[in-house]
Amino acid sequence: MRADFGPCPQDRDGRAAWELANAIACENTREILKRIVLNVPVFSNPRGMLRMDYIQRVIVETYNMMGYGDLKSDVKEKTHGDLQDFMMSLLSDRLDFEAQTVMRAIKGFGTDEATLITILCTLAEEDILPLQMAFSSRYEKSMEQAVLSETSGKFKRVLLLAGCDGVGESYAKVINSAVAGLGTDTKAIIRLMVTATPEQLDATREAYSRIYKKDLIRAVGSEWKVRGDFKRIIEALAKRHPANVNDDADIDYSADVRAMRNAVEGMGTDEAAVIALLANKSHKQIEAFREAYKIETGELLRERIRNETTGLFESKLFRETLMGLLTPREEQIAIYLGEAMAGWGNDDWGLISMLVHRTEEEKMAIRTKYTEHFGGDLIADIRSNCRGDYEDALVACISPKARTLARGIRKCISGWFSSTNKTGLMALMTHKDDLMPILRKEFEKEYNGKTLQGVIKKECAGEFEAALVSLASYTPPKGAKPLGPDDEVPPPPESAAPPQPVGYGAVAPPQTVYYGAAAPPQTVYVTAPPAGYPPGGYAPQPPARQDSW
Repeated sequence: MRADFGPCPQDRDGRAAWELANAIACENTREILKRIVLNVPVFSNPRGMLRMDYIQRVIVETYNMMGYGDLKSDVKEKTHGDLQDFMMSLLSDRLDFEAQTVMRAIKGFGTDEATLITILCTLAEEDILPLQMAFSSRYEKSMEQAVLSETSGKFKRVLLLAGCDGVGESYAKVINSAVAGLGTDTKAIIRLMVTATPEQLDATREAYSRIYKKDLIRAVGSEWKVRGDFKRIIEALAKRHPANVNDDADIDYSADVRAMRNAVEGMGTDEAAVIALLANKSHKQIEAFREAYKIETGELLRERIRNETTGLFESKLFRETLMGLLTPREEQIAIYLGEAMAGWGNDDWGLISMLVHRTEEEKMAIRTKYTEHFGGDLIADIRSNCRGDYEDALVACISPKARTLARGIRKCISGWFSSTNKTGLMALMTHKDDLMPILRKEFEKEYNGKTLQGVIKKECAGEFEAALVSLASYTPPKGAKPLGPDDEVPPPPESAAPPQPVGYGAVAPPQTVYYGAAAPPQTVYVTAPPAGYPPGGYAPQPPARQDSW
């Protein structure tokens, strides 16, 4: 029985919401799917919007605002099975559904490691805390504790540092591991102090104080191995703060070059002056300073410092720290990764700490520098030195996000009889509008040339297949970016005519229409029109789609 939603609104968005309300009232899942998924790009792309933004900001908000009900609840009531789960993933908040996916991956018999890796090792930095809060809000427990209870060993360490801790918390735990117990892991301290940005170090100090109730600088400086010039430079680096770094790109380094020459020339080296000149510069500023020093003196600063700090009475740790600072950041990270895999065993803390919390740009730069320095491929070397889920997690941390998603989708499809894998598949494909074109390409690389759409058609069926294929086929409009909560929704194009709706309910019996010489064209209703639709009726119904459903 159809509900009475009154006359059809004349504006484009209102009409679409009215038609969707009628489809839901008729429990017509095919029409619901078309209006929430299949037909959306026709409306969103001309407005320069991503599909998911149009669904959330136009379809959902208009439907709810016009008083037709709560769209998510109404769709859940009228759909069933896989299609219902898909619709819920589409209409839910992205992080809330990912929290549900994480829970399904770790509860019950066995753990879905592939889904955990794909979600937790590809999180953007700004999503880590919101995902934890979404998980806590839904299940009233900590996501970190849930992962701790269901995983183990080095694999657990990667998941926690990459997806459950922000960069400050991760680095704080690495530092604590370096100074806790007997002995001091000076390499771990040097790696983080050399490669962390001032913003990351500030977050690390805050996190260390919050977690361990200690001051990071005192904790590191109190270690027996941290002394002399090495102690002074580590403490100076640990004190770096974004407010103390001059971000001006047009700095005149002439005075600094003269000061550095005075520090390294003559009898002995003024280590304090060298520390002062380097400690409060950003990585880009150190590179610019090195170039200015080379232009003015004709020398390579890194080699000059190496020569001045090499000797029987010189600190090796002090020299290694300086060499790291005077090497471009991404190149030095690549060097540390190579060193962590050298020898008989891996330095797992070194591998993990240098791989987690990298941006897409940093990942590409690190892999490039690794190849330049060692001649091999970083991912291939990780795979040859590590095993199992630990290997897959490390690879996910350094691979492009789209490639990791493609691997995750393939594993979800390979284990199709698992409902958890279905849930994982939906989580990995929804809310990925901006990545979908490159995701399709990466999937073909990962699956020996098979297309994402083709594999879905082979493995799925019915309306669920149609929904996933629609997501996989999507291409966003050029220049479209996700809308923020305060961004305005672009208006419909002025020249665009509202689409004519299709009918609902039972198909009307065929009619024969005879036109006289002066008779105007008449519209033939092929379905019973919804009550309240304006005079003029429907356009003739197009031929039936040849979809799987």
